Amino acid sequence: MIDPGMGWAIFGVSFIFIFILIGILAESQRQKSKLARQELLQKERLAAIEKGIPLPDWDTVMLDEDGSLVSSAEAHERRRQWFRMLTLALGLLMCFAGIGMLFAFNIGADNDFRDIGTIGAIPIMAGIGLLLFYALTRKEPN
Repeated sequence: MIDPGMGWAIFGVSFIFIFILIGILAESQRQKSKLARQELLQKERLAAIEKGIPLPDWDTVMLDEDGSLVSSAEAHERRRQWFRMLTLALGLLMCFAGIGMLFAFNIGADNDFRDIGTIGAIPIMAGIGLLLFYALTRKEPN
């Protein structure tokens, strides 16, 4: 029989994993729709070229989140840097939250909490993964 306190811990961890999975699936769907919009734009451009319609001078065509065109590499670089900073912030937050969970569960007077104290290793490992991603995506010096 599962201890009631352990049951809630399993529920909490399952909830977190399901929440993360839903986020990953939503991001995947967003990327698919972005690719579909880019393919449609490319087909429209090719059709315009075939008909001889002059095209605007776009060096690199990207679609923004709301579907608007962004033609600068600076906008892409700003978005990339923002994503890296978000990754760094989440990685540090998860590492320290996991360390706090380990510390809080292990100093508690209740032995049930000490038994599930290692659950803090989950956000620590996720945070380390995010920090590793941040370190690996830095630009190489020219």
